[in-house]
Amino acid sequence: MQPPPDFDLHATIRSHGWSDLPPFELDADEPRLVIRLPEGVATVTPGGISARTRAMRQAAAGCLRFDLDLRAFWELCKDDPDLAWVPKAKAGRFLRAPSAFADAVMILATTNCTWALTKKMLRDLVERYGENGAFPSQERLARARRYGFGYRDAYLRAMAKGPSWEHYRSDPRPTDELRRELLKVPGFGPYAVDNFLRSVGRFDGFAVDSMVRSRWKKLYPRGRSMERRFARFGEWRGLAMWLLITREWYGAA
Repeated sequence: MQPPPDFDLHATIRSHGWSDLPPFELDADEPRLVIRLPEGVATVTPGGISARTRAMRQAAAGCLRFDLDLRAFWELCKDDPDLAWVPKAKAGRFLRAPSAFADAVMILATTNCTWALTKKMLRDLVERYGENGAFPSQERLARARRYGFGYRDAYLRAMAKGPSWEHYRSDPRPTDELRRELLKVPGFGPYAVDNFLRSVGRFDGFAVDSMVRSRWKKLYPRGRSMERRFARFGEWRGLAMWLLITREWYGAA
């Protein structure tokens, strides 16, 4: 499967840390991304997606957000001196898991802990309950007793035994309505909710955590409101903020 002309694998891999976590395996020297799916392995290179079946290729394309139209966002970036590099880099797509449930679990594993612990929890979870490196299904985890997530085990159990998460990827409701609903999920505060909404293409939230605060303070040591800085970006303001504070990841520092 060929990527769309506005897609860049380098930029998508570097969008955030998912490429370091299962079910992904990254060979940065190629670059080459392996996605372990329940049906087998999909391999992604700058030239496209290779997999045994069309369904697997479509699943991988969903992880890479081939379907996301960023043209309106890129037009806004062109008029911002700090973000004019974004359209040239074709940046803005967030790598996401093969399922919405997997994204939610991966986000839960990032809360209130180090990145090293996040990686360990998820690798152990996939090794224990996944098959051939694929992320375990919601149904499989609903039957499990322990997850190795510490105090988060109770939250993960509630998520696994609750309603399916998959509808959020196509839910037409306004973002504010989705946010209110997601904030009722045990263990999901504003940071987790905004991160999950990014995975379904809703970019108005800032998903502020300690890393974001630290990087923002370095950019604006005298203090500056994120809301005012990115007001003109409207529904894209959270994405604009994220690309500004992570621009060195793209070689744009």
